Amino acid sequence: QTCFICTQALHWKTKEGLVRGCACGDRDGVSSPELGVAHVSCLARQAQVAVERAHRGWMRWDTCGLCEQKYHGVVACALGWACWKTYLGRPEDDWARGSAMTLLANGLSAAEHHEDALLVYEAELSMLRRNGAPEDRHAIRHAILAVQGNLANTYQALKRHEEALRMRRDVYSGYLKLHGEENEHTLISASNYAASVLRVKRLEEAKSVLRKTMPVARRVLGENDETTLRMRWYYAEALYKDNGATLDDLREALTILEETARTARRVFGGAHP
Repeated sequence: QTCFICTQALHWKTKEGLVRGCACGDRDGVSSPELGVAHVSCLARQAQVAVERAHRGWMRWDTCGLCEQKYHGVVACALGWACWKTYLGRPEDDWARGSAMTLLANGLSAAEHHEDALLVYEAELSMLRRNGAPEDRHAIRHAILAVQGNLANTYQALKRHEEALRMRRDVYSGYLKLHGEENEHTLISASNYAASVLRVKRLEEAKSVLRKTMPVARRVLGENDETTLRMRWYYAEALYKDNGATLDDLREALTILEETARTARRVFGGAHP
């Protein structure tokens, strides 16, 4: 195997080995184990160059340019650290520095270093509140909601379920007011809120939220989107965990689970968490 970027097996400078933390070579219909294999240093340099060319190039820090799926696990963590080291020297209110802080925390979470991720998210939230300018109120509010959503996800991972639920409810409400029901961020926060409601076994509330938001997600994001698939999975879970579930409820839940599992395997690959 060789790196698809530099075409070498061993990195010429760092002597690091090869990794793959995306869906390349692991999805249905993709047979080559060579796809997407690279050095972290090459992926980081590729992302840095993409950002220098255009702001939209930022997605190369967390999304594979071949399969267009997000990196996960230790690869996401390694790229988070590489990104943070790249932009650490910029001013505190620079957009790239703030985005790098988010990427670092997301990477730590992806590698299940949740306590460390919590510290980074808390520092980022403090920085946003400190540096937010009144004329950028809408943008700052959006950024704060994004960090609060990440904090809530971390609370959930740390089994601080009531804190996660409260914050996720506030984040969903905030995005709904800021962007409306058809915005991607609103739909992601709705999915996260439903997951927290499920966790504390408030099944009817979870079903109510999902019945309202699932059709919007399927229309706006598409059937293959990760948020849509998560919503459908959570809805199936709410159906079969209900002690009063009917036979029809159980059949519906099974059908949904089978469909979402097949779609997730085809789109993201079996190694994706």
